[in-house]
Amino acid sequence: MFNIFEFLGDLVTVISGSKSFPTEEKINENLKQLRKEQWFQELFSEHTKSFLENKQVRLTVGLAKLDKILNNGKRKKDFQETLLILLKKKK
Repeated sequence: MFNIFEFLGDLVTVISGSKSFPTEEKINENLKQLRKEQWFQELFSEHTKSFLENKQVRLTVGLAKLDKILNNGKRKKDFQETLLILLKKKK
């Protein structure tokens, strides 16, 4: 089961361990890669505005290590659930 507190702890660790937030270029690069994924296409079409304008959603996408997430079923599911939680929160 997805644990939002575990994810947020990981996110804080990533942020504090990195020297900077992701650039717009990195965020857009990750969005482009995600848009090739079947599961993401519908999500993006339903929430395009949030993916393009919401800072929390964009930060999450930009910080995502997609090479690790997309090649691991559990990580992919956790990432999908995280995005859904963020998108529902912003409705």
